[in-house]
Amino acid sequence: MEPFEVSLPPDLSGLRGLRHDLAAWLERVGISGSDRDAVVLATHEAAANGIEHASARVVVRGVRDEENLLVVVSNSGRWRGRPWDEPRGGSGLTVIRGLMSELDINVGQGRTTVRMRMDVEEEGGPKLRP
Repeated sequence: MEPFEVSLPPDLSGLRGLRHDLAAWLERVGISGSDRDAVVLATHEAAANGIEHASARVVVRGVRDEENLLVVVSNSGRWRGRPWDEPRGGSGLTVIRGLMSELDINVGQGRTTVRMRMDVEEEGGPKLRP
């Protein structure tokens, strides 16, 4: 299936276009309804965090196979503020964890990568998440 890729400048105004483009791609690869909305919201939260805390360009990539939908959000800026694993004022990370099957965050020198996975059925429908 066709991959998804979008690059956003370090400006929150680009998030609206990201949500629209991602939702359209998800529909094309067989993810619709509440699961499409969940992926769009989780991706929005991850991209917004990258823009707000790293003040850098954010790249969003997505791929889908028969069993998984994978969305990776990365930035190349230097992280400012609290690290992902420390308690924060916002609830974005909690939201992402609740919406996706798996979340992995890697904060390295000059790069943060957020990998989010959702389990999906072979015929395109989502598997129920706990």
